[in-house]
Order: sequence, then structure tokens, then C-alpha cells
Amino acid sequence: MSYVILAGVVLIHIAAVLYTLFIIKEFKYKRAVHGVTRLITAAVIFDVSATACMMIGTTETYFTAHGVLGYTALAVMVTDAILIWRHRAKHGHEVPFSKGLHRVSLYGYMLWVCAFLTGEYLAFVNMGN
Repeated sequence: MSYVILAGVVLIHIAAVLYTLFIIKEFKYKRAVHGVTRLITAAVIFDVSATACMMIGTTETYFTAHGVLGYTALAVMVTDAILIWRHRAKHGHEVPFSKGLHRVSLYGYMLWVCAFLTGEYLAFVNMGN
């Protein structure tokens, strides 16, 4: 395994922890409090970095089923972060999220976990190669 791929693996696991902490805080506070905005921002930064490492280090095409699922999940994560930051800029951190924004966070997280788990599965299957 190349060092670039290894760095991507470490970064994606950090992103998983941060994204999970974000979703827990988002469900608890339902507002754009500092912890919520910081966690989604950090999760995006780590996920983008991990994705870049994986793309640089891969010998496969970028457009595998896992790749497309991962890019889609990342796009939804980034969109969610933008919407949350926009909500905060417009309403401050005291106004609760709309049900729609809350759903975007939840569905985005579920999609991201599916992409993460398929990556874990593929890594496990390809370990012997």
C-alpha cells in the first residue's frame, strides 16, 4: 500500500469520526452552534483531503461504483455544510434548522456511511492482492 493511500485511509477515518460527532451534535442542538459548524467544516476538510489522496494513489479508474458513490456523498456533505453556514449567516446560531435542512444532514450522513462502508469492504476484499 502506498503512503498516499495510507494517508487517505487515516484521513477518511478521522472524517468518519468528525462527521459522526457532527450528526450527533446536530441532532442534539438542531441549530448552527459553534460545535456543529466546526465539526461539519472539519469533516469536509478531512474528507476532501482523503478523497484527494485516494485519487492520487489509486491505480484504478476514478469512476468505479464506490468512487461515484463517494463523490456523491462528498458533494452532499459539502452542500450540507454550505447550507448550514448560510443558515448561520442568515439566522445566527439560535434559530433552529428547518426540517428540510435537518433531513439533508441525516440523508447525507447515511449516504456517506454507505460510501465509507463500501470502501472498507473493498479494502478488506483487496487486502490479499
